[in-house]
Amino acid sequence: MNWHACAFIEAGLWRAVTLLIGTWFVVFPVVGYAAVPSLLVNGDFSAGRSGWWGDTSNIVPHDTGMALRLSSGFAAQDRIAIEAGRHYHVRLAIRTVNAPVGAAFVQISFRGDNVDKRWRGNERIVQPWGTEAAAVVAQGREGVWQTYDAVLAAPSQASQMLIYLRKMQGTSGVAEFSDVSVTPTDEPVTGADDLQSVRLHATLFPPALPEAERNSRLAAIVKSAGTPAARLLLAEHGIARYHVHVGTSADAMTLHAAAELADYLKQITGADVAPISTDDAPQSGPLLVVGSGNRLATTLCPNADRNALGQDGFIFCTSGPNLVVEGLTSRGTMYGVNWLLDRVLGVKWLAPDATYVPLRATLSIPALNERHVPRFAYREILSNEGQDRAFRAHNLLNGESHGPSFSVSPAALDNWDHSWLAKDGDASFWDLLPRQVYAKDHPEWYAGGQIAMMDPAVRRILAGNVIARLRRLPDYTKVWFGIHDMDWGWDMDAASRAFAEKHGGSPSAPLLDMVTDVAAQVREVMPGARLAFNAYHWGFAPPVGMTMPDYVLVYPMTIQVDYSTPLDTGRNEALGKALAGWNAIAPHMFVWDHITNFGGFIQPTPNIYPIGESIQWLAALKHVSGYFAEGSWNTPGAEFASLRVWMMARLLWNPDQDVRALVAEYCDNYFGAASPYVVAYINLMHATLARSGDLLGEQTPVGMAMYSRDFVASADKLLAQAERAVSEDSVLTARVRQARIPLDYVILVRRNEYNVLPTGSSWQVNHATRLQRFEASLKAAHVRMFRQGANMAALEELLAIERWPAKPPAEVVNLSQADWQDFQDVDLNLYGDAHIVADASASDGAAALIKGNSFNWAVQFKFDNLPRTAAWDLYVVLRVHASGKTDHPGGVRVGSFPPMDCFTEVSSEALSGARYQVVLVPGGPFSYGTNHDQGAYVQADRLDADDQLLVDRFFVVRHGSTLK
Repeated sequence: MNWHACAFIEAGLWRAVTLLIGTWFVVFPVVGYAAVPSLLVNGDFSAGRSGWWGDTSNIVPHDTGMALRLSSGFAAQDRIAIEAGRHYHVRLAIRTVNAPVGAAFVQISFRGDNVDKRWRGNERIVQPWGTEAAAVVAQGREGVWQTYDAVLAAPSQASQMLIYLRKMQGTSGVAEFSDVSVTPTDEPVTGADDLQSVRLHATLFPPALPEAERNSRLAAIVKSAGTPAARLLLAEHGIARYHVHVGTSADAMTLHAAAELADYLKQITGADVAPISTDDAPQSGPLLVVGSGNRLATTLCPNADRNALGQDGFIFCTSGPNLVVEGLTSRGTMYGVNWLLDRVLGVKWLAPDATYVPLRATLSIPALNERHVPRFAYREILSNEGQDRAFRAHNLLNGESHGPSFSVSPAALDNWDHSWLAKDGDASFWDLLPRQVYAKDHPEWYAGGQIAMMDPAVRRILAGNVIARLRRLPDYTKVWFGIHDMDWGWDMDAASRAFAEKHGGSPSAPLLDMVTDVAAQVREVMPGARLAFNAYHWGFAPPVGMTMPDYVLVYPMTIQVDYSTPLDTGRNEALGKALAGWNAIAPHMFVWDHITNFGGFIQPTPNIYPIGESIQWLAALKHVSGYFAEGSWNTPGAEFASLRVWMMARLLWNPDQDVRALVAEYCDNYFGAASPYVVAYINLMHATLARSGDLLGEQTPVGMAMYSRDFVASADKLLAQAERAVSEDSVLTARVRQARIPLDYVILVRRNEYNVLPTGSSWQVNHATRLQRFEASLKAAHVRMFRQGANMAALEELLAIERWPAKPPAEVVNLSQADWQDFQDVDLNLYGDAHIVADASASDGAAALIKGNSFNWAVQFKFDNLPRTAAWDLYVVLRVHASGKTDHPGGVRVGSFPPMDCFTEVSSEALSGARYQVVLVPGGPFSYGTNHDQGAYVQADRLDADDQLLVDRFFVVRHGSTLK
C-alpha cells in the first residue's frame, strides 16, 4: 500500500495533475468514486472540526474551500467502520507553509480481532522514539497544494480504520489538509512501485511535446534503424551523443535503471545525457532504449530473439546507431542495464560502499547484438554484504529469503524472487507438529530427535498445517513451501529405520517418502501446491530406488563441507556423490552451500577458489536450478566477504569464467596498487592450507595447523607491502587494513607461540602496534561478531589473555609423547555464547566458559583433531564454578555423537571448586575422521544461570595405554 502523488496547479480553478498516461495529464481514475460517499465525517472541514479530534488545530479558508491547519500534533478520526479484506480508496490534499519537506504526514491503522495494530504504509518517518511506518509523507513544494491517492486493503478480521493527519513535532511552519475521503473500491491495492514511479516521472520526464513534433522525432529515429553501426560513440570530449529513452508508463524499476544509466554515463564521461527521452517527448539523435514498454524497442528490433528470457534474461540489439536494452520483465531490463554498465562500460560494484567508475571523456562501444540468460535461475548470497539490496541488484543476484524477505525493499528494487523459503513460506517439523499439543499423548512421535515420519497420523497433521499456512499466502502456487528438519541428529524410530533399510540405509528415504505423501495430500485440497525439503546432516545422502515428483524440490545443505577443495573432490568426494545422486532423482534441486567459517568470521579462510570451482561443477548438474550461499550474515566486515559475493554472482550467471582471473580483476579494482600483494596473500593462503592437510570446515577454530609461524610471517610481510603500496591513498589504505584483520586476529590470539623467535628469523609480533591497528580496523569495518555467537566484548576478553606453556596432564606423565596429545581451548569448536576467558587454574591460563543455563552442546571436539594413526581414548578437563545462589542437583553432560544419547552425567558437586577434574568421554575409542557430524561435546545440564562451566582442554591417549 502506498500513495500516488499529484500536484495541484493554481490557475483560478483547481486542476488535478497526476500520472502521465498516454499523451495527457489526467486525474487518477476512481472506480465508482463519485457515487460512493466517503466513510469520513466532514472530510472537507466545511462545517468546522466536527468528527475530528486531537491536538489544537484551526479551520482556515483556501481558494476553493476549507482546510485543517496544524502547527504540531495530530487530528484524527477512528472507529471508521469497514469490511474485513475490502479495498479502500483514500484521498487527500496537503500543503505545507514555511515547513520542511516531510513535516506533514498521514498514518493509518486498523482494529479488529487479532488484527496487528501497527501503522501501515511504505513510507518511513523518524519519531523521537524510533522509526514508524507512514501512509504518506508530503513531498511537494513548500506552499503548493498536492493531492495523494492510495488504495489499501483492510486486513482480514479488521472492522475499523483509524486515520491520523500529523505535523512533525519540533518543525517550523504549518501543515494544511483538505478534501480527505475514504471510499470502498474495487481498484487494486496501490504499491510502493506506484509511488516511486510517480516521483521518478516527475523528476526525470520533460514536458510532453506537441503531437506533430513528437511523431516527427519518433519517425526519424525509426528511419535511422537498420544495419548496426560499427561502433556507438556515446560521448565525445565530454559532450553527450546519446539520450536514454523509456516508455511514458514505465514502472519504477525500469525508470530507476534508466536514471542510473544516465547518471553513470555522466560520471564516466562528464557528459550530461539529460533530459530522459520518452515516447511523449522523444529526443533527437541516437538513443539507448531501455525496456519493452515503449514505442521504439520492438520497432527498432523486430527480429530480436526474445524467447525463453525468463524473469532475468535480456537482449542487446543495435539497430542503426540505436541500442535497445530489453528484458521480458522489468527485472530483466534492470539486469541488462547493469550488465551494460559493468561488463561493457567498466563500472564495478565491488562492495556496498565501493564502486569503481572509469573516467573517459570520449566513450565508444562496439555494436551489441547479444542475448544473456543466467545459468542458475535462483541466486542468493546470505552474507551481510550480500544482503545489501543495491549491491546484489547491481551484481544480478535475484533471490531473497530468510531475514531479508521480512523487511521492505526500495520500490525501484522490489522485484525479488520470493519463491523459496521467504517470509511465511517455511516451517520446521515441530512447527507443523507442535510438541506442546501432541507430545503428552504421543511421545513416540518425537523419539530420536526428529519425528516419526512413517506414521500416517503424523503425515495427516503435517498436511493440514501446511494447508493452513498456504492459505495465508497471496498466491501459494508461486512458492516452494519449505518443510525442514530440526537442526540436530536423528536416531530413527523402528518404522523409519525399516523403510530406510529398503532404500540403501539412508534416513533421507523416510523423509522423502513423508514429504511426497504430505505434498500429495496438500494438493488434493490446494491444486498446484509445491513443497520443498532439506537434505541435511543425517539426511544428506539420497535414498536408493526412489524417485521424486515434479511438485517436490530438494535442497541439500553442505554443512559437512571441507572448504579446502571443491564440492566434488578430496574429502568432499562423498558429498559430491550425494549431490549428484539427488540430481539424478530430483526434477527440481537447489543447493544450500556454506561459504564462511562460522567459527571465525575474521579468520583467514582460504575457500575462495574452491567456492568458485564448486559453482562451476554444480552448473554441470542438469537439475540444479538454484544456489543459495550462507555466509557471514551475522556481521559486516567478515574476511573478503564482498569479494566472495562479487565473484560468486558472476559465476552464478555465467560459470564459464576463470575463477582466479575474476579474483585478480576484483583486487585490481578494489585494492589498486596493492592488488599484486593481496592476490599473492590469497594464493599463499590456499597453498598453505593444501600443504597443511587441515580440514577447513564451517566451524574451524583458530588453532588450526595451517597458521604456522612461517605462514603468518610470510603473509604479514605481503600485507605490509600492500599497505605501503597505497600509503598515499587513505581509502585504499583502509581497504588493505580491513584485509589485514583476519591475519592480525590469528597473530594476536596465538602470540605466545609466535613470540618465540626461531634462529635466523627477524619477523616479530609487535603486539602493541598490531593491536592498535586491529582495533581501529574492526571499528572502521563495523564488525559486530568475530565468531557466530561471540560479540566484540568476548573478543576483547580473548585478546587480553596472557597464556603460558601448558604442562602435561598428571595422568600422562609416564607416557611417551607419541602416546598422547593435548588440545587447548583454541582447538575446540565453540557454539552459542560459549567463549574463552582467562583462568589462572587452567593449564595454559585460559579456558572455554559455558554459562550454567546454556542448553547447547556448547564446546565440541571434532575428530579431525585426532592423530591419523591408531585409536584413541578421549578425556576432557573441566570444572564448575558454582555461584552458590541456589541448591540444585544439576550437573554436566560429557558425550559423543552419534548416537544422540551417548553421554556421561557428572554432578556439579563432583566438579565444583578451583581444581580441574578429568572425565573420560564415552563412546570410544575414537579414530581420525573428517565428518563433522561426529564429535564429542560438553553440555551444562540444569546448572544455575549464574554458574560457570569451564573447559580447560581435551587430551587423547592411545587406546590400551595405562594412565598414571
